[in-house]
Amino acid sequence: MTAAITDENGASPLGRALILLGDMWTLRIVMWVFNGKRRFQDLRNALSISDPVLSRRLNSLVDEGILEAREYQTNPPRREYVLTEAGLDLWQVLVAMWVWDRRWAGHHHRDAQTRLRHLDCGHHVRPVFGCGACGAIGVGARDVRGTVDDRLLLDSVQRRSRRSPTMTTPIDATGVLGDRWSTFLLSDAFTGTRRFNDFQENLGISPVTLTQRLHLFVEAGMMSREDIAGGKRQEYRLTSKALDFFDVTTTINGWAQRWLTQDGRSGLNLVHIPCENEFVPQFTCNACNGVLNRTNIRFEGPIPEL
Repeated sequence: MTAAITDENGASPLGRALILLGDMWTLRIVMWVFNGKRRFQDLRNALSISDPVLSRRLNSLVDEGILEAREYQTNPPRREYVLTEAGLDLWQVLVAMWVWDRRWAGHHHRDAQTRLRHLDCGHHVRPVFGCGACGAIGVGARDVRGTVDDRLLLDSVQRRSRRSPTMTTPIDATGVLGDRWSTFLLSDAFTGTRRFNDFQENLGISPVTLTQRLHLFVEAGMMSREDIAGGKRQEYRLTSKALDFFDVTTTINGWAQRWLTQDGRSGLNLVHIPCENEFVPQFTCNACNGVLNRTNIRFEGPIPEL
């Protein structure tokens, strides 16, 4: 495979994006800043997070170029945090997460009463996922051919000692992304991996950790466990619930291509099979078929309590 641009530690751009966004506190901070919470104390109160943890996450987001710290008071000095262009460009990822949670996380989820309005036509919408290269709508995981750069999977091995929050059921989008092993496991599964030994070989994951993640995905309805070879072996196949998470994964991949690499190669290469072009994630309005962008949409309703 062709190597993607890597950082000094050998990480592929998508690997860096998954490591960066594969943290529930980071995702929650970005969501709250999108919702207008910019000051340290407001974020601390909204998130019920300790000062040291919040400070570390904010510094990391500033270092990664997602947030910018701006002084709004000099005596005593006070700063607020605003999204950079790279941070604002995460809007597509957040829309994909909202769509998935609305469908799969249940009526009691924090986003259940939140609506998305398309400002161009004025309607509350259910965004339709598609290909920006050819304009096709209703594109899913089975419509795309993917190949993974070896170094993307190597990223998971290099980070295996870094602890992640333990996923629990029921799972929402932040729960999946907030567990780093789960993001790597899904990325590998989207390329066609189904067997335990293949997951273990590709990801360098311990048998115990892999067993736990696969069990959780089965319990959460994101994978089905099926006997093959007369019951001698098993395969883990993605369900519709997991296949719908493709939108989240590919929007993160698109963000990594735009912001974490100079040549547009992230480590996960996706081709839209019908048009044979590189897959470009795009959301359209189900009411008027117009293309959605961050300037013509608005979330309305209760601000999610994270």
